[in-house]
This record gives sequence, C-alpha cells and structure tokens, in this order.
Amino acid sequence: MKDMDDDRAAILAVIEAETNAYLARNFDAWDRCWHDGPEIRRIQTHVGTGVTIVEGSDIRVQMRRILTGNNGWQPVETFRRENINLVVASDMAWVSYDQIGDMSSIPKEMAGRYHELKILQKFDGIWKIVCMTGAQLRVDHMRAPLVEVDEASRILWMNTAATERLPHHPRLGQRAGCLIAKDPKAGGTLRDAVEWLATVRDRHTPCVGEDIVNRAIALGQDDTGLAHICWAILRDGKLLISFEDSDQLDQQLTGAAEVYGLSETQAKLARQLVIGEDLSSAAAALCISPNTAKTHLQRIYDKTGVRAQPALVRLLLNAEGRGI
Repeated sequence: MKDMDDDRAAILAVIEAETNAYLARNFDAWDRCWHDGPEIRRIQTHVGTGVTIVEGSDIRVQMRRILTGNNGWQPVETFRRENINLVVASDMAWVSYDQIGDMSSIPKEMAGRYHELKILQKFDGIWKIVCMTGAQLRVDHMRAPLVEVDEASRILWMNTAATERLPHHPRLGQRAGCLIAKDPKAGGTLRDAVEWLATVRDRHTPCVGEDIVNRAIALGQDDTGLAHICWAILRDGKLLISFEDSDQLDQQLTGAAEVYGLSETQAKLARQLVIGEDLSSAAAALCISPNTAKTHLQRIYDKTGVRAQPALVRLLLNAEGRGI
C-alpha cells in the first residue's frame, strides 16, 4: 500500500511540475516531465483551432517554440484542478482532471476550462508522461444561459446564467424536471427541435458540422412587446437550449443577410424587427426616418419574398436551416 501511495504522490508531482513549467515558460523543466521516444503523443482539441496531433520528437519542437518563442502568447496566471481521477497499474498510470485557468487579468475572458487525460509510464523508477489528450469544450466558453436536456427535454444541467435567469424568464420554465415553453405552440416546436437534435447526434452524420445543427424557436412576446427566442443547438455532443443569446442571434441574422443579400442597414433593421420592435421604434434605434425604414422594409420583402413582418421573422430565424 505504501508503494502505491508513493506512486500516486510521484505521479501528481509530475503533473504539477509540468504545469508549473508551462506557466513559467521553462522548457527545460517541462522537458524533464516527458519521456523521450517515438511513441509519445500530444493530442489537443481547441475551441478556436480544432484538433492537433503531435508525435515523437515533434512534440519537443512544438513546445520549445511555444515556451521560448516571442509569439505574443500570454499564459494564464494560475491553474486549479477539479474531478481528479488517478489509476495506477504496475509501471503504467493514467490521470484525468478538469484544469481551470485563472483569466482574470485578461479583460472579458472567461475562465479557461480544459479537460485533460495524461498517461504516464515508469522508467527506471521515475514516472514520465508518454501521452496527453486535452479538450476545450465550447459549452465551457459560452456566456449565454444554457440548459442541457435529454431527448425527452428533461433538464440535466444548467450553467450559472441559466440558473439565475430561467426562474424569471417570461416565456420559458420548467415542469416536472423538464424544460418547457409557456406557449403551447412554442412548446411543441421546442420538443420537436430537441428530438431532431437527438436524431442528428445519434446518426453521427458525416460532413455535418455542429454549427449548422441548430433551430431557432420563437417563444412569443412578453407584456412589454419584447420578442423572445431560444435555440436548440448541438455542442460537444450535448443537447442544449440557449436563450437571451445575442451571439447566436447575430450569427443567425448574419447568415440570413448573406442568404438573401441584405444590405448592412437592412440587416440591422431586420434584427430590430426580430426582437419585437415595431417599425417606428426600429427606425429610432437606427437613427433613420420612419419613411427610410419603410423603404428598407419593402426592399427586404422584395428580397425575401414575404409580405408581412411575422412571416419575415420566421424566415430570418430559419434561413440557414438544412435537411440533415
């Protein structure tokens, strides 16, 4: 038992030493934590850049460039680890954990959560890292309220923003542990969208990126006339509902503007109409006259082929929908 405890302590010390070397940009200290051989691997998935796989001696070339190069790279201040799992079997071990970076010194940055798995091997009594896989999940980097559901709309998880906002949302709620839309028609659309997401996820459809697997659900207007929208989206294999999501709305309307060839002003006007503004208030928000707004709206109608604002809103919110 003492030998096992010693191994566990030594393995965690290697993990800590590698992290400290990374933060200090000390390549030599980082290098001492890794085995040197053609079989070693470093596999990472980043939100912004996708998957990278580096093998053998190329790992040290990459890390030397990262840690010693003048590339404008700004490391986080500290890391903390959560959900640590460590298994030791003879001269092999694996450890997995969530690593959260302190990003408070970087304005508007969120905490950098990173999911890591490291495999270590004992060489001449010394533990060395032989493989690392790491993944950033986009869910961890989304600011909007998010609710994870299963295929029956049962709530599995909510981020902090959703926990705070959902109890006060005028058009969404929960009943018997399920996420619901308070308007019956929107509720049916929401359930259909969740079932569709589950079907797409289970198919593992080739050549279909997660960015196009989403549906907008119009939830109706609140007492002030503000229109509410939520999105059923697939991220990191999770069925998610986002709401009060300005990034998702902007992405949706940018795509719609490209599809229908809307000008910049027409796209801005369309956004105002989608969030429930009437034409006069939309014109005021854009600092244009009501007559100019009417002219732009007519041109939007001509380009989209609809002749009423409710139909226009439905069209814009589903402009990028595809049969998958």
